[in-house]
Amino acid sequence: MRRPSNERQAPKASTPAGAKVQTASTRATKATQPPKKARAEQAVPPEQTTRPSRAQRNKDSAAFEAKRQLKEAVRARKAFERDEQRRFTAHLRRRRITIFSIIGAVVFLALFIGVGVFSPLMSVKSITVSGTHLVNASVIEKELASQLGRPLPLVDTGVIRAALAKQPLIKSYSIQSIPPDTLIVNVVERSPIAYLQTAQGFSLVDPAGVAIEVTPTRAKNYPLLSVAGGSPTAQGFPAAIAVLRALPASVRDQVTEIQAESRDNVVLILNGSGARVVWGSAEQSALKSTVLASLMKHYPASASAVYDVSSPESVVVR
Repeated sequence: MRRPSNERQAPKASTPAGAKVQTASTRATKATQPPKKARAEQAVPPEQTTRPSRAQRNKDSAAFEAKRQLKEAVRARKAFERDEQRRFTAHLRRRRITIFSIIGAVVFLALFIGVGVFSPLMSVKSITVSGTHLVNASVIEKELASQLGRPLPLVDTGVIRAALAKQPLIKSYSIQSIPPDTLIVNVVERSPIAYLQTAQGFSLVDPAGVAIEVTPTRAKNYPLLSVAGGSPTAQGFPAAIAVLRALPASVRDQVTEIQAESRDNVVLILNGSGARVVWGSAEQSALKSTVLASLMKHYPASASAVYDVSSPESVVVR
């Protein structure tokens, strides 16, 4: 038997009816939900939607200023602590600087000495003797040839002294080192002034009485000193030398002999004419020299002339 037609169609009508119910329920749910803008406004807290009051702003500003002042105070405190630390440790820093400076100076000096003493760059390659007129400089340079190749600081001054001691005409000397390789010996020669007659011959001496050379004959360039025993230790020797050095060149060139029996009795003998000058002592020699030059100009010397300037205030010519 067939079922009635209304029973077969019932299931077909239930499916669309169920779909319509679901759609209506969804719409009802959407209708009950508030709009998106309203939901967003409800999500924002009330305190963010309102501006802070003046009291709140002042409070925030005071808090910010307090934090800023705290930071400045901390920085100032740290700076003060650093200054105090530097002040209390200044002597330690000075001590360290001093110690390092001393160490550096010692190291530099050691290096300088090492380079100067042991370096071949500072070895002597040239030796020069200067200031010689009467002495043969080449003879001294040959004597000092043993110092070639030695470092300048290690030059043997004893060898130089011994070489110069062989030259009686040398009065004094000095050594000059010119880096990197030059050695200069500056000598001061003795100045011969007169002759002394001795048993060995004529001894040429300087103002100190040091014998420069002894010859059998006497050169005319220097006068003869006639003193007791022909010795530089005689009493009349210093007076004769003082008188001779006080004479002007125009008069000194005419003196051929100086007789000095004592320190108060000095007599000059002029060459050519043989005139005599009674000098007396060596006192007031400069004034006596001026007076004698004037007398010889007005009263030319002759074989019988005698100039007495022993008392320069009252001179006598006879």
